[in-house]
Amino acid sequence: MSILDFDTFGLRLLCIDDSKTQLLLYTSELDGMFSVSTASTYEEAIAQLTSSQPDLILLDMNMPRVSGLEFLDILSSTPHYAQIPVIIVSGENDPAYVKEAFIRGAADYVRKPYDSEELILRITRIFRLVSGHRDAAEKRTAGKSAQILLVESLADLASAKDNENTGHLQRIGLYSREIAAAAAASIRFRTDISEEFVQKIADMAALHDIGKVNIPEYILSKEGPLTDREFDHIKRHTTDGARTIDMIRLSFPDYAFLDFARDIILYHHERWDGSGYPEGKTKQDIPLASRIVAIADAFDTMTLQRRYAEAKDFDTAFEEILAAQGTVYDPDLVVVFRLIKNRIKDIYDKNRDQG
Repeated sequence: MSILDFDTFGLRLLCIDDSKTQLLLYTSELDGMFSVSTASTYEEAIAQLTSSQPDLILLDMNMPRVSGLEFLDILSSTPHYAQIPVIIVSGENDPAYVKEAFIRGAADYVRKPYDSEELILRITRIFRLVSGHRDAAEKRTAGKSAQILLVESLADLASAKDNENTGHLQRIGLYSREIAAAAAASIRFRTDISEEFVQKIADMAALHDIGKVNIPEYILSKEGPLTDREFDHIKRHTTDGARTIDMIRLSFPDYAFLDFARDIILYHHERWDGSGYPEGKTKQDIPLASRIVAIADAFDTMTLQRRYAEAKDFDTAFEEILAAQGTVYDPDLVVVFRLIKNRIKDIYDKNRDQG
């Protein structure tokens, strides 16, 4: 069977380029032969990844903020997307740059300007080569609900820029569940926290930093102090992450459970006294799930060994949370946190990073 005989019907193609003109060109050239979706930003790209589950990606190398090479790294370290072939389409002709794209996992490299018939042939050839991977992926996901798959794929993307490949995201979910469950038994919170709330926060706390996919790697890995401009980039992960959820909701208007995740993502850096970001919310105006995740995130981050900071021991980190009662954190939740110190220590001991 020749390449031209290969059936492309239903194959999903995601085209990522910051040029709207180029995206319109892709649509006119490829739509009809493939199912084409487009994205001009990485927020849109993540929304398309999670909602349309593409079979192949066309990726521009020179995207703003996060380069094509960095996005290749994100995809290759994300189990849900690591097997999706990526064709780089770029005007960059430096052989070293092309070589680096292949080292980082690109399936092919097409230079602009390109011949549209040749591009179609390259896409079809790769689809044919990886058709077995597509079938295997469908078998792996069989039996899982769309909601579960969506949360899992978002969690995978969040873990791609986890704090230096630690178990941070897993522990955030465990700590958040423990705090929420204990708070549900208290007089103060028992009418606000249901069993469903506890399960949701356990599942979705790991999504809190999904917006960090948009932060350049040089900022995340910087060893010295951040400049004001770099810190502004960091702070945008809250709004970028929320915008990603908004875009996904356009494809899944019935998925109200994502609103819970959006609150966590957008507001987990707000502070009780109003000195946090992005909106400077105070006290009960900060969603309860965000207040819980703020404690879990801060505590675990303090205990991480990072390039730019030594890890604090358990007791030191625990006391720092208590010391910020009523300024950074909800004072009633800090009381709950103090009362379950032994359970927090058990999670800390059983799930600490090795090495």
